[in-house]
Amino acid sequence: MELKRKLEQDISSWFTSGARRPLLIKGARRTGKTFTIEQMGRRLAGEGFVKLDFQTDLAAIERIFSCPSDDVDATIARIAEYKRVDLDPSSSLIFFDEVQLLDKALNALRFYEDSPWRIIASGSLLGVTTKRRSLPFPPGVQQIEMHPLDFEEFLWSVGEERMAKDIRAHFESLEPYVLHERALELYRRYLTIGGMPLPVRRWCETGDMREVELEQHAIDATYTADMTDPENGISGISAKRIWESLPRQLLRSSSKKFKYADVVRGGRRGRLLKPLEWLAAAGIVTIHDRTADMQAPLTPYSDDEGSFFKVYLADTGIMFQKFGIDASLVLDNARRDELSADFRGALAENYVMQALRSNEVRSFYWMPEGSGMRGEVEFLLQTKSAEVVPVEVKSGRNVSAKSLRRLMSAGRSPYAIRLSEKEFGKTVDDEGRELRSVPLYAAFCIE
Repeated sequence: MELKRKLEQDISSWFTSGARRPLLIKGARRTGKTFTIEQMGRRLAGEGFVKLDFQTDLAAIERIFSCPSDDVDATIARIAEYKRVDLDPSSSLIFFDEVQLLDKALNALRFYEDSPWRIIASGSLLGVTTKRRSLPFPPGVQQIEMHPLDFEEFLWSVGEERMAKDIRAHFESLEPYVLHERALELYRRYLTIGGMPLPVRRWCETGDMREVELEQHAIDATYTADMTDPENGISGISAKRIWESLPRQLLRSSSKKFKYADVVRGGRRGRLLKPLEWLAAAGIVTIHDRTADMQAPLTPYSDDEGSFFKVYLADTGIMFQKFGIDASLVLDNARRDELSADFRGALAENYVMQALRSNEVRSFYWMPEGSGMRGEVEFLLQTKSAEVVPVEVKSGRNVSAKSLRRLMSAGRSPYAIRLSEKEFGKTVDDEGRELRSVPLYAAFCIE
C-alpha cells in the first residue's frame, strides 16, 4: 500500500517549477524519506529516476565524488557510468539517499544550484552530522523536514480523506461535527499507533496491534543504537537514560518541566546537556521552551538557575509503547478511566506538540514569572501579525480555562483555543474575545 504524505506536494512543486536548487529532505530516521522520494521520483521522472544509495554501496559512490566537487559534468558522467544509463537534464532526477554519509557529496550539493540537473537528497541525523563538520552547511540548497505522519495523514491512510476535509471545515466554522465520536475513536487509535510509517502500514494491512508494537519496538531499538554509537562523541549511556526518562517526566502531575535530576540521581546540566542536544538534533525529541511573556515577541524564560523547558518525543506512538500498556485500555470507553489523568494528559500534550511541529509552528509553554504566581498554558503561539494565541490542552471533556482566560485578558489575545474531547464550539467573553473549543483530533488544523 502507499501512504500519502503532504511532502509529496512540495516535491512535485519543486520538480515542476523549474527551480534549479537541489532539494534536501531531512528528518529523523524511519519517517519515510526514502520511500516517499522513490515513489515521487518514479511518478515524476519515470525511467529518468536514478538513485545512489550511500548506505549500501558507499565505497563505489566515493569514487564517483573523487573528482573536483565543482566539476558537475564529470560527476554526472560518473553517475551515468555507475548506473549504466544515459542521463538527460530535461528528464532525469538524481537521488542521493542518506547523503550525510559522504561529506564530499553533501558539500557538492552547492554546485548544482543554477545547473540544469535536478538533484534531490535525503539525510538522517543531519543535525548531528553537521555539528561535527569543519565546513559550514552548503548554501544554495532548499531544505524540507519530514516528520512522522500527522493525524490528517493518518486519516488518509485509513481511507478517511473525507473526514479529514470535513474536520478542516468545522475548524473554521466551529459548528458541531456529526461524526465527532468516530473521529475521537480514530484519534485514540492514532495515540497508540503514532505516525511512523511502518507501524501505520502494519495497522492498515493487518489490524493487529501486536504487529504495530513489533515495529514500534524496532524503531525504538534503532534510535537507541544510534544514540549509543561510540562514534557520536557523546555519552551514549546518558543519552539513553534521558530517552528512557522522558515518558516518566511527562507523567508528573505537577510541572512537566524537564529535570536533569530525574534522569539519574545527582544529574547535572553540564553532564546531560550535550546528549540532550544530540537527541534534539537527531529529530527524535522536541525541546519546548517556557516563556513568561504575554505579548509578542515571545522569548524563552530563564533565571539564575538556568533555562526551563519540556521535552517531548517526536512520535506519540513510540512514546505510548514505552509505557507497556495495552492499547485496548485507551480505546475502550468503559475502561479508559482506569488510566490516570496524568497519563492521558501526557499523551494528549505530546500529540499536540507533534501536530504543531509537523506544521512548523513555533510555540512555547507559558508560566507566569514569580514564585507566588500560579497557572500554566501548555502552548503559546505567535502569529506573524504579532498576535499571541494561547492553546490549552485537556485530555478529557471536563475542562476549565482559568489560566487561559487570564492570559487572554492580560495578553490582549484576539482568541484562544482549548483542545479537549468536547465538540467544536465557542464562547465570547465580556471583552469580545473568543475561546474556541476544538476537539483534539483537529490539532492538525492549527497552522
